[in-house]
Amino acid sequence: MKKEDELSRIIESKLINTYFQPIITADGQSIYAYEALSRGPSRSLLFSPAELFEQAKQQQKLFALESLCRTKAIEQFTQQQLPGKLFLNISPETLLQPDHQRGLTLELINNFGIRPEQVVIEITEHSPTHDYDLMRRAVKHYQGEGFSIALDDLGAGYSSLRLWSEVEPDFVKIDRHFITGIERDKVKRDFVRSMVAIAHAGKSQIIAEGIETLQEFETLCEIGVDYVQGYYFAKPSPMPSHHISKSAQTLWQQVKNSREIYKEQGQIGQLKLDVTPVTPDMLVEQVITLFERNEQWFSLPVVADGIPVGIIKRSHLLHKLSQPFGRDLYVKKPVSQVLDENFISVERHTRLETVSQLVIQRNRNQLQEDFIITQQGQYFGIGQVFDLLKMMTEIQIKSAKNSNPLTGLPGNLLIQEHIDQLIINNKPFVACYFDLDNFKPYNDQYGYTKGDAILLGVAQLLQKHCQPELDFVGHVGGDDYVVVFRSNNWLAYVKAALAEFSRLCASFYNPEHLSNHGIWAEDRFGEKRFFNLMSISVAAIDSASANLDSAATVSSRLSQIKTHAKNATGNSLVAELSGSIVHLLADPDHSQHKLACNH
Repeated sequence: MKKEDELSRIIESKLINTYFQPIITADGQSIYAYEALSRGPSRSLLFSPAELFEQAKQQQKLFALESLCRTKAIEQFTQQQLPGKLFLNISPETLLQPDHQRGLTLELINNFGIRPEQVVIEITEHSPTHDYDLMRRAVKHYQGEGFSIALDDLGAGYSSLRLWSEVEPDFVKIDRHFITGIERDKVKRDFVRSMVAIAHAGKSQIIAEGIETLQEFETLCEIGVDYVQGYYFAKPSPMPSHHISKSAQTLWQQVKNSREIYKEQGQIGQLKLDVTPVTPDMLVEQVITLFERNEQWFSLPVVADGIPVGIIKRSHLLHKLSQPFGRDLYVKKPVSQVLDENFISVERHTRLETVSQLVIQRNRNQLQEDFIITQQGQYFGIGQVFDLLKMMTEIQIKSAKNSNPLTGLPGNLLIQEHIDQLIINNKPFVACYFDLDNFKPYNDQYGYTKGDAILLGVAQLLQKHCQPELDFVGHVGGDDYVVVFRSNNWLAYVKAALAEFSRLCASFYNPEHLSNHGIWAEDRFGEKRFFNLMSISVAAIDSASANLDSAATVSSRLSQIKTHAKNATGNSLVAELSGSIVHLLADPDHSQHKLACNH
């Protein structure tokens, strides 16, 4: 049977199959909604949705097909009594179809006893139309009928970014390209983080779809998306589950708790003040009473259905009431008439530095105003600028006191705190101790200026060969460094750093020392002896295979492992893995140094 005839048979005989895929709250605890996905009959030429809708578009039967899909989806959603909202995929092109019937979706949900607020219209482009005006018309059309709106595949091109800026959709779906492997890709993380920040500054919530691994889920939770969807949670099914299993809830809650405890350090959630929110319909006189009873409150958040919609500033309210007839004009009015909609709202895991930048970018007369802290878009607490500035000052002072003055890297105290925090929160890591061999004789021979340049160079080298958002680079002092890796490819990073150091070796020495592969200098006992060219000895320990109860234990074990690494000549890497000491890299013949020197 030809595809043209097959499409007619499917539409006339109503042979569409509806699958549902759950959309889950980012804490992994409950199902928020279901997206309805349509398929052709099994073993049909048009079973694939891509083939099905492309054929409908070619035959100008897109509206007829989508109408059938909507009917089947709404029918199955109500018959199965699925909880939460229903996401319906609708393409804007259906508005141009000659058989388009205005108000069909509204009529359908009324027939099945569903309210418009239960339905989210997901605007989907089956192909790049580049027709922005059509997209906008489609959104306005369904908004006018009382439906919530979701924009699909943000970042995939087309018109979605521009549309988002104008129509303020309720939900925005990040294209799965930016989700796949996000834990390994800084560009993807930065993109999603930016989209989350933009969404939370406006009226949208972010849905990350296409999640297939625990690592992707963890990373997206850390970034702060609102909802998640993908094969990792559930595949599309004609008969989906009504709830998340207890075992999955427990697992995801453990993931979330362990990450949140660790992330809270240096993030705005630390400064939360538990200020009772008010609703938009509360009377101004009630707000006055709250301010009178709580003199330490400078503002009150106005929250509707858990989401901040405004803020009432004590000083502004008092100013209004002090005007002639002010009390008579306002005390009996609802808060909605005096609230300020221009306020800063930030997610609880936003870095303190980021919030500080947002605050100082405001007008001078707004610098001291409170800001609202949210958790996945829901009201979490109030933040005060004074507390933010105090915390920022304390962090800067602590950092300055405990950072190495030459390299600016965190010093021994901050390294210990970081490792202790990882251990407390049961976070896996690999700690690597980098010791620069034969640095003292070089420093004595060439002078401290060149010596300092090498120490700076090593610091920059280690920062280059790691994943900045996950890994921690510290400078213990002198020629000793520590890198705490949480990225999976730590071994590749270490080997790359050592290889680059070997290549740079030629630039450190004069030709005579290079040809001799070392220098004569006094040792610590004042005796002249020969020292090889500088190299780096690395000792590593994997927390997953060792019983590490504190940073002190890590330091002690690394010292023991370092002895094995120092016994090798040239660059070396020795690690404790699964309880055994393993030599992962050794360069006894100086082959890398010779290669570098010959060049």
